[in-house]
Amino acid sequence: MSAPNPVSAYPVFRSVVTAFREWAHKSKVIRQCRQQFDGTDSYELTRIAKDVGLSPSELRQMAKLGPNAVKQLLDRMAALRLDPEVIAKTAPITMRDLQRLCSACARKKLCQRDLILDRDDPVWRQYCPNAGTLGALQSDDARAR
Repeated sequence: MSAPNPVSAYPVFRSVVTAFREWAHKSKVIRQCRQQFDGTDSYELTRIAKDVGLSPSELRQMAKLGPNAVKQLLDRMAALRLDPEVIAKTAPITMRDLQRLCSACARKKLCQRDLILDRDDPVWRQYCPNAGTLGALQSDDARAR
């Protein structure tokens, strides 16, 4: 007779193990992407930066921040009922500026907290570097409807 599996007997433990595995996998993927990015020669890096409308140093900085660097921007846009895909197609330079400012923002934790507690509380407009642009996009969207 075999011993019971402690992981299946404790669902909380199982969820912690699963979360750790997912984190480890994401970390590995991010590390591999950074290694590939770091291995890119300067000509290719300059070409990629130009394609996305950034300087090579801005591209390097954004790459260091990882894939969730603009999560709060996307969450805020959802709260404002703005479609990031539409904005990226109709105003790509504006979308890049929004992403660049959000990725470099020092108030990410405050923003995330405000999004969780009350998405509709206008307090975020006091500290968000994208408040003016998001407000203008929201006004444009309202006029278009």
